[in-house]
Amino acid sequence: MSNILKGYKGVIDLDLSLINKHHLQSAIKQHYKDIEDYKKYQHSLPEEQRYENTIERINRQNLYFFNKREKELKDEQNRRYNLAKQITDNN
Repeated sequence: MSNILKGYKGVIDLDLSLINKHHLQSAIKQHYKDIEDYKKYQHSLPEEQRYENTIERINRQNLYFFNKREKELKDEQNRRYNLAKQITDNN
């Protein structure tokens, strides 16, 4: 059995290695209940306030801009490399 129970979006993972064996089953039940409660709560919110339309949207935007910046840096590096190669080939 894995020591980590996966969470769900706004519910963090549960590390079972930190829980006393006497409380293990109740902790697992509570974790799954927390996930179900979280889903109900998210469903009760207006769409624009739900996790997938706030946190996940921001994470997607950050990833998009990170990848865009990485591509720009790589393109600039390749441009400089090609320019330096052109200069050395002409000499």
